Amino acid sequence: MSAALHRRLATACGPLNLPTAALRQPKPARALSKTMGRRVMALLLAATTASMAQAAGQNIVDDAWATALGYRFSGRLTEDKHQPAAADAGRLSTLYRSARVLAADSAAGEVSWKVGELSWATRSDSNGYWLLQSSQALSLKPGWHEIITPTASSPAGLWVHEPRNRMGIISDIDDTILVSQVPSTVKLLKNSLTVPPEARQAVPGMAALYGRLTHQNPSPIATPLFFVSGSPKQLTDSVRRFLTKHQFPRGVLMLKEVSSDSPDPLRDQQAYKMARIQQIMKSLPEVKFILVGDDGERDPEVYAEIQKQFPQQVASIWIRRVHPDPKRERFAGQQDVAELLKQ
Repeated sequence: MSAALHRRLATACGPLNLPTAALRQPKPARALSKTMGRRVMALLLAATTASMAQAAGQNIVDDAWATALGYRFSGRLTEDKHQPAAADAGRLSTLYRSARVLAADSAAGEVSWKVGELSWATRSDSNGYWLLQSSQALSLKPGWHEIITPTASSPAGLWVHEPRNRMGIISDIDDTILVSQVPSTVKLLKNSLTVPPEARQAVPGMAALYGRLTHQNPSPIATPLFFVSGSPKQLTDSVRRFLTKHQFPRGVLMLKEVSSDSPDPLRDQQAYKMARIQQIMKSLPEVKFILVGDDGERDPEVYAEIQKQFPQQVASIWIRRVHPDPKRERFAGQQDVAELLKQ
């Protein structure tokens, strides 16, 4: 994404955190990017106008998680009920729906939800984001529990840790399990905004690989699996539909808050991912994690630092090679995902 387009989209719907590598745009792509940029802006304006005229409200609920050390619930309240494009939608229709989702107005208000017989309530901030976390353990069985809340944009769940499960997975999304082509600005925009979630291409073999890895645990369905991405929370429903379509094991989806008041660094992907993964590691000190990412952005650097900080909790690091520069730095001990897929 060009820097100018990024600024204009940020004005319309908050800073859009499509991968920052896209900001380093090669000159030959600029003309195509400008054409696509004009289309995106036109549809964003139309989407914003439509949002103002028709507001009903929905709650984009994140997957929650709970361990012996506490629990965490979060999400975003919007004034609009916009959804990603249907699975069979064309490119222009999908682009329009994507624009409406990204431009959805935030809403400040009370949020309530239930899990079984337990219930909670809190309020969203002026940007629509809400968070409730506690150091109290929950009296729920290990595994997945559905989160029940009015006006949920898509089904979300609470994952409760199974103490017998000692192997976990922390995975990136773009170009790790989902083909996004981050190094190419035009291809990134095309994939991210004009292709319905179900039609997005999965990296071959990754869903089956994750399924096999979960069976290293006594309770595979309750495996500590976290999808940590710098994509904005507005894309939560789209990513969920992609994961479901391609039959990835169920995991906690963690996307990024994008607002001027967000605790997530808006531009620094490395700092954002470091903070999220550190939180996971500290909450599950007895679990050893397999870290999976790609070298299109900063996953190798992030995982190298995590390994330094939590050496006893990193079982292995696997990197998918997508960077066009063969001289891209490689870190000792980080192995190629292609080799893992052969096992």
